[in-house]
Amino acid sequence: MKNLSLYLFVLVSCSSVSDSSDLFDKNSAAPEIVGFGTISSTEFHESINYIDEDNIAIYFTRSDRQFDSSVIYVSYYEKGEWQVGSKLPFSTSDYDAGFSFAPNRNLAFFTSKRTPNLPGLSAEWNIWKVSCDKVGNWSEPKVLDARLNSEGHECCLTMNGKGQTFFSSDRDGSWDIYEARFVDDGFVDVRKIEGFVNSEYDEWPGFINEDGNMLFFSSIRKSGLGGDDIYFSKKSGELWGDPVLLNLQINSNSYEDSPILTGDNRFLLFSSWRENNTSKGLSNIYFVPFDEKEHHRKSY
Repeated sequence: MKNLSLYLFVLVSCSSVSDSSDLFDKNSAAPEIVGFGTISSTEFHESINYIDEDNIAIYFTRSDRQFDSSVIYVSYYEKGEWQVGSKLPFSTSDYDAGFSFAPNRNLAFFTSKRTPNLPGLSAEWNIWKVSCDKVGNWSEPKVLDARLNSEGHECCLTMNGKGQTFFSSDRDGSWDIYEARFVDDGFVDVRKIEGFVNSEYDEWPGFINEDGNMLFFSSIRKSGLGGDDIYFSKKSGELWGDPVLLNLQINSNSYEDSPILTGDNRFLLFSSWRENNTSKGLSNIYFVPFDEKEHHRKSY
């Protein structure tokens, strides 16, 4: 996610904020809502998808209460606050979710339930691509072919600045995490990751660091605290190590997913259904200062 050309951000005259503490300054270690009233709301589900490396744009999904409709939005940080999110022009009511840029920022990827126009793919839940030019114009989305998609379901593609790509698929019967390499606007070496991340339960990736050796993901495995929980795993050699369940400040007895680190690795952003005074029964976006040692609960 690093070294991205700031085409859209120059277009809207945003200022770079390289230190995320300027955006998420706080003394409490407890999670707080991101952009209440402009990003997070009391009427919709919001889920974090992507934050650019200079911390001036957040891409997020906004869904209705029943998840019948889901649209991708972007909010820019201006004048000391997050602005009201605006819908990306290519995102429709066909149910779009998730969002991640390619390293050179000329392509973005998202998950959609819109009907694909290629044979051999699932009728829903495929990964699509959309291009953007230097002045912020978006193309018509195109579904990725069967090198990445399959007759099963795919979602949740995330990529770092080196093109290391992770996504989730149920092509083998349960949702597992797969990896690929992004080369010349396409994907090669698609395979299920090796090690201890995947289980008999379901896993969905959220963030891969620039070194490609630390993966944040959510899982609904029984060792968690309730619903989906957020874990991370480190890679040693070719294998991913035992997942670490993040502690009670981040996880709860409700649902947590979509973990993303800010560009300076100082804050963790994630989505949660936890109850609070502003939103009950809905997912909002939260942030919390992140220290790997402090948030280490135990391994499973």
